[in-house]
Amino acid sequence: MQHRSRRPDVLALSIFATLLLAACNSGSGGTGTPDADGDPSTARLTGTAYTFNQCAAEPEQTQCRIVGATINLVEFPDLSATTDDAGAYAIDVPAGSTVTPYIVADGYRTIYLQTFTVDADLENVNFQTPDLQTYAQLALLLTTMGHIAPDLLGCVIVTTASVPEVVGMPFEQFRTYNPHGVPGTTASGDPALPDAIYFNENVVPDASVTSTSEDGGILWTNVPPGVYTISASNPDQAFAEFVADCQLGRVINANPPWGLHGLPR
Repeated sequence: MQHRSRRPDVLALSIFATLLLAACNSGSGGTGTPDADGDPSTARLTGTAYTFNQCAAEPEQTQCRIVGATINLVEFPDLSATTDDAGAYAIDVPAGSTVTPYIVADGYRTIYLQTFTVDADLENVNFQTPDLQTYAQLALLLTTMGHIAPDLLGCVIVTTASVPEVVGMPFEQFRTYNPHGVPGTTASGDPALPDAIYFNENVVPDASVTSTSEDGGILWTNVPPGVYTISASNPDQAFAEFVADCQLGRVINANPPWGLHGLPR
């Protein structure tokens, strides 16, 4: 009789455990991870963190990847991801949300990306990240060109007017795909930005250049805080726009294949 009296309790406990396990596996506990069939309430950002201006020169595909970096989101401080041995990451966010990803890594300048509205999964949301020494050298170069420290009075915005072919290109192919800029492109912002500085074909900011080289790089320093829509103009190529959320001391690199990427011709 005692054995029979326990059976309903055991059955109830078993059902409860099954339901709890199912809830955990489905991501209903707020982890933001889609279930096996896909969770329409979330979208996934994936990409690679790599060192600025080094990947194309490295024979080994992993040498320029940034391993163990933390990928964060300004709008969701509780969500983060860590880059793996290939510098890759994945992070799930609420579908339809606005997110500004940024990277924190030892020995590297913290870099922010453009601000995305995430209606679906986004691939190749990469971080082109200068190490501290390279960033200091670029900042020093800008001061010799007559600019004060580039992030002293505002933010820095960097982007690339890139060819349409890089959109959707796997990272391993992209890293050696050079040049990927659209020459003869100019860029502007709404609200208005300070004068743009363009990179020459040697990937160096050059005050004598008035439009992009085949590198495609574009730079603004000490941009006043605010939210800017950045656009580009070229007689032979249309470009996507992007949004930059400028805050004091922030460095935003809207790098390929996002930023000012070329639209299909």
